Amino acid sequence: MRLVEQIVEIVPGHRACATRVARPDDWYFAGHFPANPVVPAIALVELLAQTGGLAIELPPSSVTKTLRLASLNDFKFPSAAGPGVLLQATAQVVGRLGRLVKIAGSVTADGRLVATGTLMLAEVASPESAGRDRA
Repeated sequence: MRLVEQIVEIVPGHRACATRVARPDDWYFAGHFPANPVVPAIALVELLAQTGGLAIELPPSSVTKTLRLASLNDFKFPSAAGPGVLLQATAQVVGRLGRLVKIAGSVTADGRLVATGTLMLAEVASPESAGRDRA
């Protein structure tokens, strides 16, 4: 599921900013909540994770590598986002340890803070390259 619709800025290895319009017919509004639609917190986290993945500068040899969410830390959701808002995620690379990359960032909805926290992304081999990585 790709949530990023537009890349606003990328500084490889440092930071990225990306947006998505929360449309009334987006899949995540179904049942969340019928009388008062709200973008689920986990969708905000995923938007930030995808933006963080854009910020990471992977070496050229990692064309067949993918990133997965490895941990979430200190997330807060001070406000809610509904349909029709512009979601903007800003992610910054704040640390690296081997194949792990720590991302700090936030998501706003029409300029209002709706999510903030840190997460860890892990570089993993895709199924196509798994055999080559072991060789």
